[in-house]
Amino acid sequence: MKWYGKADAVSEGPFHEVLRVTRGLETRIYSLRSSPGGAELWRVTEMPGEPSRSVMETWFDRAEAAADFLDEVRRTLKAGGWQEE
Repeated sequence: MKWYGKADAVSEGPFHEVLRVTRGLETRIYSLRSSPGGAELWRVTEMPGEPSRSVMETWFDRAEAAADFLDEVRRTLKAGGWQEE
């Protein structure tokens, strides 16, 4: 699976979807990818008729930090009208 990130760089590796939300026609997919010493959090944005866009949101060195961050993202998106699939 290929994901396009910043500056059209291509990364390949084991992505694990952790959150999928929709609002209107837009879908956001948050996935974790193992990296040396931690994990990367990637966000892919999909809209019908448009190419998917992705960006590496942040990097974590501890699983607890990733879980706390994802909980905050989930709460913030829900408050903004996004619905979890």
